[in-house]
Amino acid sequence: MPKIVDHDERRTHIVEAVTQIIINHGFERVTMREIAAEAGYAHGAITRYFPNKQSLLTAAFLHVFNGSHERTIARCAGVRGLEALRRMSEELLPFEEAGPQKSRVVLSFWDRAAQDPELWEIHHDNILKRRDLIRRFLAEAREDGELAPDHDIENEVNRVSAHNAGWQMMAVLTPEAATDPAMHASIDAMIAELRGGRPAAEARDAAA
Repeated sequence: MPKIVDHDERRTHIVEAVTQIIINHGFERVTMREIAAEAGYAHGAITRYFPNKQSLLTAAFLHVFNGSHERTIARCAGVRGLEALRRMSEELLPFEEAGPQKSRVVLSFWDRAAQDPELWEIHHDNILKRRDLIRRFLAEAREDGELAPDHDIENEVNRVSAHNAGWQMMAVLTPEAATDPAMHASIDAMIAELRGGRPAAEARDAAA
């Protein structure tokens, strides 16, 4: 009986090999030959699923972002407002030992997207999706009376986006500063400032 090949699993394995090469060596080593070696497949097996390097990079880009987005949605399930925003930031920031490695992949894709119009479009659409999620949580916080009344939601969308992206860069460029306690403290400070310095219970009472 011929062996049944799970083609989706193979595609995922190949795409994950790309991210591992970026972690270990950077984008300059992302070649079809290196990808085949990392994935443990013959070169011909790679081209059967991805005809060229561009299609593979696009798939890897989407795999990284979609995985992050799905984990964020799952982590924020059942909560709203500033608690959802906190959980989203905790998911996106590079916590734990593997954090700098994950950030290296993210920054590599940012750099690649800045030079590649196709990847830029994909990255732009995905960032808009993430900003929409931040906007939704802030709107919920306003409805629930959590968000300080003098805060403009669009300004805060920019600030939260920059906060989370900034820690990704710090994890790569100054990893000694991007410690778990420092990132937790930064999220706490951001959430407290969004409340206008009010404790959560006080903010809820003010809205009642």
